[in-house]
Amino acid sequence: MKKRNKKVLSLLLAVIMLIGCFTACGEGGDETGSGATNASGEIDTAAQITEKPVINEPVTLSILTQRHAASTTDVSELWFFKYMEYWFAQLGYDVTINVQQTNEASQEKALLLGTDTMPDIVWGITLGKTNAALYGEEEEMLLNWAPYLNESLMPNLCKWLETYPDIRPNITAPGGGIYALPYIAPSQYASGCYGTSERLYYRQSWLDACGVKNPTTEEEFYQTLRAFKNMKLDGGREPIPVVSAGSFLEKYIWTCLGFYGTEPNKYGSNLMIKDGELVIPAYTESYRDFIKVMSTLYGEGLVAKDYFSVSDTTAGGLMRDGTCGALAWWTLEYVGEDSASFSDIVCANPIKFGDTKEIHVSRLQYYNADTLWVSSRTKYPVLVAMMLDYIYSEEGAMFYRYGPKQGEDPLGLVDGWYIDEDGDITTKLVEDGTYASMSAYGRDRIFPFDNAGLRPAVVTSGTGNMIEFTDSVTGEKYECIDNYKLDDNTNDGHWRLITIEKWSDYATSVRLDGAYLSSEDATYVSDIITTIQNYITKESAKFITGQRDISTIDQFWGELENLGIQEYLDVMKEYYAGYMDSVFKK
Repeated sequence: MKKRNKKVLSLLLAVIMLIGCFTACGEGGDETGSGATNASGEIDTAAQITEKPVINEPVTLSILTQRHAASTTDVSELWFFKYMEYWFAQLGYDVTINVQQTNEASQEKALLLGTDTMPDIVWGITLGKTNAALYGEEEEMLLNWAPYLNESLMPNLCKWLETYPDIRPNITAPGGGIYALPYIAPSQYASGCYGTSERLYYRQSWLDACGVKNPTTEEEFYQTLRAFKNMKLDGGREPIPVVSAGSFLEKYIWTCLGFYGTEPNKYGSNLMIKDGELVIPAYTESYRDFIKVMSTLYGEGLVAKDYFSVSDTTAGGLMRDGTCGALAWWTLEYVGEDSASFSDIVCANPIKFGDTKEIHVSRLQYYNADTLWVSSRTKYPVLVAMMLDYIYSEEGAMFYRYGPKQGEDPLGLVDGWYIDEDGDITTKLVEDGTYASMSAYGRDRIFPFDNAGLRPAVVTSGTGNMIEFTDSVTGEKYECIDNYKLDDNTNDGHWRLITIEKWSDYATSVRLDGAYLSSEDATYVSDIITTIQNYITKESAKFITGQRDISTIDQFWGELENLGIQEYLDVMKEYYAGYMDSVFKK
């Protein structure tokens, strides 16, 4: 990337019911370092390391891992790493795994990278692409995975990178190196065909009482909320037409204005995509429409007068006691578990606001690109590669998440899991109430950190069939596994079903991942975007409440330009050019 002007501002798996394969064979060979180098001394990512080593002496691998805050056991008691020692022994290696844990991941990461005191593996602590570029490419402190990612040495991960071809480019630094391995969670029908920017719901009883239908146009949206304002509630309560916890109402509005690609923030100050272009929503003509919508809602009392100071807890209480006819939040948790309450809820329609031509909602990202990273000074990178590749296998993914099946623990340490009469995976310590769920049990007894390796899609009460969806942006087909039975008998099943029904035709896998910024550009954009976002937040509140006239929006954009917003956009467009071209210039 070019120098910046500093004067501006410095998967998919079915459940494995019988797991009994504990052995594998590797060919001999010497253990190898970070990869072959070319004539210039740089790592040659094309020089593949394919042979498994012959090692006769004992080996110790050190791991630092993050633990869930509710964990009560020491990391040394976890089943998975003890099993990996056993797994290595079956392959003929005498490996001891020395694991340490932390509940202060951010501080620990800064210490490790700042002092260059990394263990062999850092497990489950997010690295970040800026750190990958700095400590991988520039400082060469991190192992480059490119030479190891081949069918001979890491066949399981390679299979998933072929299945999801957009992952590899997004984990590859500009120089061709790969410095952290992804957590992959293939789409599942219960949670894989929508995002988090479409979560607006209506009470059908209010729609019926007011004689209106679920809105399909912007004007009907206002009319519905105006009708809600005139609802007569018991106890003399004053209705609040729409209540939003977090920024979910604003996310819905930005989606209806045609923005997607990442999570919309409250006032449109983050990078998004609209009409195939990378933009900042607050720096587009659509911002005028956003302010119009929000100032109408605020000015007419369709949201609470103390809207800007209402806490999520207070908003939840208003949803729970039925004070609002429209509610915006992750789920229907505040509505309650009684069927009369949650069955009354319907999902809002996608509506084109302003100049919107198309509506898309970016699905939740099915991978996290940087949860496993390794020191470039590890003595045994091939052994590390073998172990990490194992958790991308069907067997390894099940063992990592759930441990062994009941009666099949080769170590004799845990009771193991089984499938109950309802088709759910469980274990004795869950059934007797020691743990509230399999996740709680797994975090305490089996694995250290949820988001590592491959997430197995355990088919409990679903059909296991594949359900096909069409990407609304690219037109490509993608599949989800029907792994979990969804119906209207529960709050959780209800909101998922009504969301899928309304939004699956608008879903896209197009999503902006983090950019591999150089250290210079990372500092530059961090400084500039913080200033810009703070300014957008402050001035947007003024526009919405009427403290600043909407006629001055052009002046507002000029103020953003003086703060360097165009320079920031230029930097980010340069970094995302390859990805944008791959989507929109095929």
